[in-house]
Amino acid sequence: MKRESTLLNNAWLIQKRVFSTQEAEKSLGWSKADLHAVLFRLVEKGKLIRIKRGLFCLVPPGLRSLKRGYPQNWFLIAKALAGEKPYFISHYSAMQLHGMTSESIQTIFMSRLEQRRVPKDLRIPIRYVTIPQKRFWGLEEKWVTNEEKVYVSDLERTILDILDRPDLAGGISEIARGLWLVKNDIHASKLVPYAKRFDSLAAVKRLGFLMEKLDLGSQEVVHQLNEFVQSSASFAFLDPASKQEGRYLSRWHLRINVDMAGIRENLMT
Repeated sequence: MKRESTLLNNAWLIQKRVFSTQEAEKSLGWSKADLHAVLFRLVEKGKLIRIKRGLFCLVPPGLRSLKRGYPQNWFLIAKALAGEKPYFISHYSAMQLHGMTSESIQTIFMSRLEQRRVPKDLRIPIRYVTIPQKRFWGLEEKWVTNEEKVYVSDLERTILDILDRPDLAGGISEIARGLWLVKNDIHASKLVPYAKRFDSLAAVKRLGFLMEKLDLGSQEVVHQLNEFVQSSASFAFLDPASKQEGRYLSRWHLRINVDMAGIRENLMT
């Protein structure tokens, strides 16, 4: 019991929150056998969560689950799972970090270069999104606790990612609301070059259309985006997850298969 208390009250581990057995060994100065025995008992009592072999997370006092009331740990767990491999928090999770939604965290989306299975005994939902090396840009670090930062796609890159994959961001209606919430924070000086660099014309078509429809940004930005997408004659659906129907809009080479009038009305009220 004394050793359990010592581990749970260790200042360095409390600050770290997510730690490996090697880190705990170094901080506590115990033998491997003693440490493993204490870790096992604390996991059994619900005071530690075993993320995967050799990686643990402290459960805050009063909670027996990381799924309620303590989302900061989720980001730290995602970071710990990445280890030394390149990663960044993306899509709907990036929207949450950028203030594009007030919805509670349900899943952590993490982009990475290689396919990998999520540990089967992981207690929180993490979804890996595999991307090529050429899409590993437009990143920044954000604080998720007072001591820890994680890599996340910056606001302008996040906008392109979610418009490329609306299914990983709650759909077009949720994206439109997110754009509306951060309309004063979007930097046109980054957005247009990003759009031209991003290898998805469908995402740029959706971006230009939404900016025009919702009066976001300047006419010059909308004009530049519109000129850029004219190189593509094919039509993309505004929301790929919605019904495969809707009117054709040649200006943006889109099929409008969602109720934009309703979305706009909801934003204005």
